[in-house]
Amino acid sequence: MKILFTLTLTLAFVIIVSITAGCAGISTLKSGQTQAEVRAAWGTPAIIKKTTSGERWTYSTAPEGNRVFLLEFDSDARLVSQAQGLTLERVARIKNGWAQADVEALIGPSYYTLRYPFRQEELVHIYRFQNGPIAACFYVGYDAAAVVTSTGMGDENRERGRFGLIRPC
Repeated sequence: MKILFTLTLTLAFVIIVSITAGCAGISTLKSGQTQAEVRAAWGTPAIIKKTTSGERWTYSTAPEGNRVFLLEFDSDARLVSQAQGLTLERVARIKNGWAQADVEALIGPSYYTLRYPFRQEELVHIYRFQNGPIAACFYVGYDAAAVVTSTGMGDENRERGRFGLIRPC
């Protein structure tokens, strides 16, 4: 009985440490921080893009995570805004006719792309996100000119398929 209690207590401790360590990587940022301060706190961004007012830095937890942090810096390299890109409100705004650059500015980069056999002319980008307590997937189809031709959404399904492969979403 004592061994079982000790084992349970040890397991609980390991779980708590793992959860808090996973959250420790993303610290709180404040408007006005410099790019150097942000880089020291969060590391190197996945994507850096020049904007008309400065730069946009993107931090993604993909492929297994479902969060994309979009940080906007002004021309003085100071943080002016930050947003979680993958939210239901943001993905719902994307419509046919949008340019891929506009989609990525709003929700960040996708984590996976594919071509469906029945729609070879369309490249589908897949995003994972949290829709409240539900893990969800958002699909954006682009034509050859990188213009949105379709969107879709559904609950995440990570089951093994017919050939033993795990679905991307």
